[in-house]
Amino acid sequence: PAALRKVAMANVSAELMWPIVRETSCFAIKRKVNGRSGMGKAGPRFTTEPNNITGINSFKYSGIVNAKTVGLSQAEKGVVLTKKSRKPTRLNKPNNLYNNISLTKDFRRVANAIVKETQANYYRPDLTKAALAKWSLIHKAQKRSK
Repeated sequence: PAALRKVAMANVSAELMWPIVRETSCFAIKRKVNGRSGMGKAGPRFTTEPNNITGINSFKYSGIVNAKTVGLSQAEKGVVLTKKSRKPTRLNKPNNLYNNISLTKDFRRVANAIVKETQANYYRPDLTKAALAKWSLIHKAQKRSK
């Protein structure tokens, strides 16, 4: 019976994981800048990680470290809103970890749905503005391609 018991993965806090992932992530993009810049010679720090709504390599927007993340990706028609699941039974199942919501209505209704999913149910209200900005860019690109 002891061998049949489920072994749970060790849970690590986001604050402990961030200093490790910040510099050594395979998603990190570092570009050195010649001459003077506001960021010093290191240049801007970006990332290509999934569910990072802005692409900035910071703790607030990180899609790997945070327990609650919001991601927007372009679909054929509309956009797909991706959130991490809150259910503890899904944490050890990578295929079921994310909830994908397809949003295909007009601009205003999709914007209201994004606000509802991020802010109205207290999921990540600090990312609402960034999500709406990204939706605006995706919508503009989709209008141009038609």
